[in-house]
Amino acid sequence: MSTATCLAQTPASPQPAQPPPPAIPSPAAPPRQVPAFYRNLILLDPAHGGPDTGAQLPDNVLEKDVVLGFAQRLRPALAAQGFTVISTRDSDPAATLTTDQRAGTANHLHPLACILLHATATGTGIHIASSSLTPLGDGISPSRALPWATAQAQIVPMSLRLANEIGLALSNAQLPVVLLRASAPPIDNLICPAVTVELAPLVPSSGDPSPVTDLAYQQRMIEAITTALASFRTHNTPAPSAAPPAPPPPAPKPTPVPAANPGAAK
Repeated sequence: MSTATCLAQTPASPQPAQPPPPAIPSPAAPPRQVPAFYRNLILLDPAHGGPDTGAQLPDNVLEKDVVLGFAQRLRPALAAQGFTVISTRDSDPAATLTTDQRAGTANHLHPLACILLHATATGTGIHIASSSLTPLGDGISPSRALPWATAQAQIVPMSLRLANEIGLALSNAQLPVVLLRASAPPIDNLICPAVTVELAPLVPSSGDPSPVTDLAYQQRMIEAITTALASFRTHNTPAPSAAPPAPPPPAPKPTPVPAANPGAAK
């Protein structure tokens, strides 16, 4: 006879009725995770460079030179706000810097924001573009290996907030601004909040226009962008902890070495 049959034939002792255990609530779906960003690090990406000259602007000015000069003037303004600034290029390289190289630099550093700089001779004011990718839904967790072509998808909501911060600061500085969605490379490959900032001439309703090379016009843009990035840091990243760091563990005490047996030396 099997044990199961024996157990079935053994009468159970009467037990007092027990209330059913409380229902365990099913855990809520965890929020979708985004990479951690270094809150005081900004990456500037002056477009083009080397053999890639970019657009031909009036007076034989090249786009690659305009955006490089703008990045070099923007850097100290950001540093004054406590940012560390890294640029994909600080000079005109001999070889073309590919978009994959630019994206690789940004993704390795995990900056708070990546600002892709362009210039144009058409339109007026500043054009702020965020990726045109569809954001991932809140219930979708990205895989560990993000697709290169759509890596920005999980960060698009933060990039849109960054674009709005910059747009608001420019408007407050009485500068015309256009917000749009456009996937200018390498924005779709970035895993940090990223926008393209395209400088266009300032064409007022009355008076002479200001070309993108006008330093006074550039300074107004720089001040607005710096204000926006400082505001974005405050609103979208946690403040540094006020608690002092934990003290390091005490160094281990050396283990005493027992004295040698005098008789062993004979």
